[in-house]
Amino acid sequence: MLIRFSVENFLSFKGLTEFSMVAGKVTRHSGHIAICNNKRMLKGAFIFGANASGKTNLIRAIAFAKNIVLNGIENTNCDKKYFRIDGISKERPGVFQFDIFSQGHFYSYGFAISYATASLEEEWLYQIDNPDREFCVFLRSKNENNEAFTISSDIHFTDDRQKTRFSVYTDDISNSKMKQTLFLSDIAMRSPEDSPEYQPFRDVMKWFKHLIVIFPDSKYKGITQLLDNDNEKTRLENLLNYFDTGIIAVSKKEVEFDKAFSMLPDKVIDSLKTDIAKNLKEDGQSAFMRHDASLVEVKNVNGNLLTYEVVSNHGNDTDLFEYSDESDGTQRLFDLIPLFQKLLSNSVVLIDELDRSLHTKAAQEFINYFYSLTKQNASQLIVTTHDSNIMDLDFVRQDEIWFIERKKDHSSEIYSLNKFKARFDKKIEKDYLLGRYGAIPIFRQAALEPDTLEEGEQDAETI
Repeated sequence: MLIRFSVENFLSFKGLTEFSMVAGKVTRHSGHIAICNNKRMLKGAFIFGANASGKTNLIRAIAFAKNIVLNGIENTNCDKKYFRIDGISKERPGVFQFDIFSQGHFYSYGFAISYATASLEEEWLYQIDNPDREFCVFLRSKNENNEAFTISSDIHFTDDRQKTRFSVYTDDISNSKMKQTLFLSDIAMRSPEDSPEYQPFRDVMKWFKHLIVIFPDSKYKGITQLLDNDNEKTRLENLLNYFDTGIIAVSKKEVEFDKAFSMLPDKVIDSLKTDIAKNLKEDGQSAFMRHDASLVEVKNVNGNLLTYEVVSNHGNDTDLFEYSDESDGTQRLFDLIPLFQKLLSNSVVLIDELDRSLHTKAAQEFINYFYSLTKQNASQLIVTTHDSNIMDLDFVRQDEIWFIERKKDHSSEIYSLNKFKARFDKKIEKDYLLGRYGAIPIFRQAALEPDTLEEGEQDAETI
């Protein structure tokens, strides 16, 4: 579970900004709470704010840090990711810290990077099970006089061989040539799995691998695999029916390769076919693609490329609908519904603009189903949304509601509804739209009055 996320100097987040999933003292909606080693954690969070307030940037910050952890700084675009309104921010480090609960333990992991050189400045991992004493798994700091690093650690090895091995690891990562490599990722990949001293590295890496980030244009690429599994196919169909899409059944139909990509020029089709054939060398391998608003799977069957398209039955099995025939909301559900399977395995799922193309009732039912599905596990759902109907204390808890507001210096500030000590019987949506909690748009209208303004002059008033 995510306990707390902190970020500094990333896009619209100038100063240190903290987002917390620690539950407050609210007693309502007890099913929205997970207990982790006697600590109460929120399972859901709903983030509201005006356009350009920074909601998406919070999700981007987490996705950016995740990509660095799993794929490396060298494979992450660091260009212009600092707070650009302030010119000196380019020279300041970007800081990212995750306090998490993974595999029965609490950890605090973070790093600071230089945007100017796209390299690491500092990295740390602490085990924080004991509130009175943090256990330093490692602290990696850059030397002041050169580009090399110093590593410190509280790990005590009982096996001299592992002690020597760790010494080699720390010597390697201390080299200035390793300034684009995270110690966390390096150790998780290189360390022996049977050594308990390295368990914190594996626990944190496993948490990041189970962290799922969904943007409005994110596309789920495994629909065809779901359709190959009877249980998953039935689950998908049941949920599409539950969300009132009109779909009775979903299946695959075989189509000609050239027809599936008919909108492309012949030369491009031939080149695409050649590239796919090179990649699908083994029998049974498949590739999933979206083309011209269609869901297409290309599979190697005995050396031949067979092409399948996802189709749905809306009540007439002799005239099936292609993916491109579906509404935007139904297409969005094809990407969101598979998340429920992930939520069964203690995952943290972040969705930017949950309500994109969804009716407010569908968005609410999506949230309701999440809580119903995860009663027995510690999954979390964190979403940004403009749908103020969700802002109902009969539906969610006070401490699950967050606001993001753009300040005068164009930086983003995030704060919880808990800050206002709102009563459970308050009409939060009404007060929010009246500006009681901030984080709403401020509109400015240019008022042109020809009888009082000279040509080329303008006046404006804030409404």
